[in-house]
Amino acid sequence: MELISKTASLPWKPALRKGLAFLRPRSPEGRLTTYSDRYWIAAALSWLWLPIPFLLSLFGSDKQRPDEHAYGETYASIIARYRHRRTRLLEIGILSGDSLLSWRATFPLGTIVGCDIEPKNHMGIGRIHVHLTDQSSAIDLNKLVQQEGPFDIIIDDGSHQSAHQIFSFRQLFPHLRDGGVYIIEDVQTSYWPAFAGGKHVSDPAFAGTCVGEFLELAKYINHAEFWSTDGVDQDRVAIAKQIQRIVFEHNLIVIWKGPNTLPSNWLHRMKPTAAPS
Repeated sequence: MELISKTASLPWKPALRKGLAFLRPRSPEGRLTTYSDRYWIAAALSWLWLPIPFLLSLFGSDKQRPDEHAYGETYASIIARYRHRRTRLLEIGILSGDSLLSWRATFPLGTIVGCDIEPKNHMGIGRIHVHLTDQSSAIDLNKLVQQEGPFDIIIDDGSHQSAHQIFSFRQLFPHLRDGGVYIIEDVQTSYWPAFAGGKHVSDPAFAGTCVGEFLELAKYINHAEFWSTDGVDQDRVAIAKQIQRIVFEHNLIVIWKGPNTLPSNWLHRMKPTAAPS
């Protein structure tokens, strides 16, 4: 993280940003305004290993934009280990494709898969593959993973509805490689009663929101320490056995996949004497 911060503050950064301002098709006078043009610039930049927050901002992604989100440093800390690999990244919800271009500029050897409920075939160029997919449809998601999976990184930036976020996770997590990471963006909607599926944080029904579901699942990370199986949700146990870490940040949930099957080193010693008779 320290290296990223120092790199991002180097003198060439403002000059490069100004020089590549044409990447954003803001005016018809721009020399390069098409998505295809921007794709090939992203492909060339990928070999420069530029800081991820800078690339997100450069291509206009709302993941790193004033008055919207500041996910860049979090993504930098997560994605650094994957940059030199033949990474397969899936993003649900692609809007105008700014994030897809940012990821293309991040992974020189990677394959970027985007899916959206609206047809956006023109964004499928080179190492970017685009699919028409409804994230609430098991048929659509199964078709997607059959064609493109498994994945190293999955990002849900889709409908932001709790039911869809939970459903997509359950459908796609089995198709995430061990050592991979699953990221759910914009989970602030869990707290908004005016948004589909959102509830006030003091409402008991908040447990059914996306944030509520993952707070519950976080309890199961330590499934090996459960005193008994009474009242335990075995489906959550099965998922937790594949999760090494869950992190909650402002508007983000990050889940790291990997074996979580080690037994307790104390429970078997305690229960014979400490368990109620």
